[in-house]
Amino acid sequence: MKGMRTTSIYYCIVISHKKYNDAENQTIEYNISYFNYKLSKLDVKDKSASASIKKGCPYMHHKEVYNSLKNVLSRPKKMKGDVNEDSDPNPLIIPAINSTNAVGYLSEEEIDIADRCFSIPECNSSAHYRTYDGSCNNLRFPTWGQSGLANIRIIQADYSDGVSQPRKAKSGNDMPNARKIRTNIFQNRECSIVDRNLFMVELGQIIAHDTTLGLLKITDDGKVPQCCTSNHSMPENLPKECISVEVPDDDPVLERRCINITRNMDTRDLGCDIAPVRQVIGVNSFIDGSVIYGLNEEQAYSLRAHKNGKLATQEGPEGTEFLPNVRNPEDVCFEADNDTICYTSGDLRVNQHPDLAAEHIILLRLHNAICDELLKVNPHWDDDRTYLEARRLFGAIYQHVIYNEYLPSLLGKDFVVANKLLPASEGFTDGYDEFLNPTTITSYQAAAFRLGHTLIPGYAELVNNSWDTTTTVSLSSSYNQVLLLQKPGIYESVIKGMLKQPAQEADRFFQKEITDELFKGASSEGDDLISIDIQRGRDYGEPSYNKFRQLCGLPEAKNFSDLTDTIPLKYVNLLQELYEDVEDIDFYVGGLLENNRPGALMGPTFQCIVGEMFYRWKFGDSFYYEFNNRPGSLTSDQLSQIRKSSLALVLCVTTQVDSVPRVTLNKYDDGQNPRVSCDSIPLIDFSPWKEYH
Repeated sequence: MKGMRTTSIYYCIVISHKKYNDAENQTIEYNISYFNYKLSKLDVKDKSASASIKKGCPYMHHKEVYNSLKNVLSRPKKMKGDVNEDSDPNPLIIPAINSTNAVGYLSEEEIDIADRCFSIPECNSSAHYRTYDGSCNNLRFPTWGQSGLANIRIIQADYSDGVSQPRKAKSGNDMPNARKIRTNIFQNRECSIVDRNLFMVELGQIIAHDTTLGLLKITDDGKVPQCCTSNHSMPENLPKECISVEVPDDDPVLERRCINITRNMDTRDLGCDIAPVRQVIGVNSFIDGSVIYGLNEEQAYSLRAHKNGKLATQEGPEGTEFLPNVRNPEDVCFEADNDTICYTSGDLRVNQHPDLAAEHIILLRLHNAICDELLKVNPHWDDDRTYLEARRLFGAIYQHVIYNEYLPSLLGKDFVVANKLLPASEGFTDGYDEFLNPTTITSYQAAAFRLGHTLIPGYAELVNNSWDTTTTVSLSSSYNQVLLLQKPGIYESVIKGMLKQPAQEADRFFQKEITDELFKGASSEGDDLISIDIQRGRDYGEPSYNKFRQLCGLPEAKNFSDLTDTIPLKYVNLLQELYEDVEDIDFYVGGLLENNRPGALMGPTFQCIVGEMFYRWKFGDSFYYEFNNRPGSLTSDQLSQIRKSSLALVLCVTTQVDSVPRVTLNKYDDGQNPRVSCDSIPLIDFSPWKEYH
């Protein structure tokens, strides 16, 4: 790459061990920066463990490598009863539960300040089903969680003018250039060594799209703002609707000098004069499957088949169901014409890449499969009743999978248990709190949950019926192109690929497909997602990383050296080179550099904010599936059946795979995470939904 000095130290260490070898016992190569991590997981004193130096590795590293290997292999073997490396003996407690230690946590009145700006919708107090836009979930505060209104804050914004202008450094200077931060700290590197798989990453993107969407500002005369000049340079006078990033002249990759970023709409665009502003959220805040159902009654109606309660589909190979095509593919997908496969769904981002679209298809098929089962026990139900009951049942399964499987994998099981996020094993759950606002939090949307971007691989594996990888498809070559999914035999290859392929490590390394080639077209340079992430946090007025430390119960850092309790010293040194003061560090930047908490894919401040958000989505959602004595509550027998549901069951019902990994969100490994037959997975009994009349 232009301007980058490359060396031969990458991929120098070759570690061979039965635990990590594939079926062909191939040698596995790891980046030298991670070999110690991998060796620490080996069964010590196991003679099948070995390491060697690949030809071409600089001699200066040889002694370091062998000494580290020797130290690891000489450690005592772990015995039964030893503490699991994923266990967290002191899990953090989120601010909503322990506000006493949460410095800067806003009061309920401050959190809900935007309520005064919006009209109250008319609600049906006995409604059994959710609204599409999220309104009337809470009858006392019916706008909470509604789409098209304002995000909430749990910590005060930091704008330079106290209203909406991006913050300055403590000295009054401009903040460090976001692209410079990206190229100096968040480098491009392949680090696929985590247990989790690509399917888990894409499920996270589904959740993000289900609960977050920023709406871009337009000019006062209703036009799209020009945030870069026609020759891709920074405008001399940046329009007020823009927050573009100037690309430094010595940038190692990008030729253009401007990354085009439009600011997101805020409350002032809606005529609401609160200060600081809150951003407008384009989707409802609830975990309800709106990615396939839509955000209003008109959209939901257009996505239905209007027969047997089902969602509309198009037929694929061997009569399989796929999402319907969008009306004008050329307006949505790259290199499209009227005959191109280009999907429509409840969320406009469905076509971003094939793996995301594939998970949308799973959700579509799940709804339609539920319809088939409900009609077996209630053949007298009409289209509307079947659709509404299937949507309600879908929502329960969807929430159960997320809280029971996804959250422990993301946040760590001990943290999930300590913060009351794990579903109960029996009976109903008490705790609906009508005074807990479940609207999506700005710091979740603009920073913490964007951690998922570090998990994204630069390519997707296609896997055959023997679960061998046959080919790979680069992410940059498949943006907004989903035709691949409907070629014969490919859909299941994509699904199995996501189950087998490891996610990237949760760290400071990213893939060039998202740092330099995001949404790259045939005739255009790509964008830099990480620069956009940093700048979006500034757009949303997110205060410094140090403020979030205090919010999450950590001590205030008085200087850079105080950060080493959560961030490795070598990364603290990088921060000090770029930021003038410890108070200047962006939340997104500091959070990404933290050491991960035990069992989690993130450090303490991101864990704190993400945990807070899912807590609010659980205990602030009157339709949460485990609650009793609500108009839309399940019966006890129905709830017992929902608890049988699992991601494994969903995959077996909605695809033609005949087996799935035992731990579905971990990468398939014949030794550590073998496949289990779909025939062995418990099914849901739909008889509790039989209506007697």
